[in-house]
Amino acid sequence: MQIGKHEHIVTAFAEPASGPGWSNSPVWVIIKSTEDGTLRMDCLQPAEQTSDIAIMYSISSIAHASMVKFVRAALSKGKKS
Repeated sequence: MQIGKHEHIVTAFAEPASGPGWSNSPVWVIIKSTEDGTLRMDCLQPAEQTSDIAIMYSISSIAHASMVKFVRAALSKGKKS
């Protein structure tokens, strides 16, 4: 993954994925251009992750899943029928 001269990392989060016979542990990274404000998403595969990232992976995964769940619930309360 490359970060350009006019980009910065907005956030990064762990989101494991799996299916029959496979699993993956990517870290997703949201990157913002300081020139035009556009956002892009990239990921670090396990082989690209440092030991520090590995230590934080499960904490980030739990926090991310919980936040998605809570935001989904809050948004569903605001829906009009």
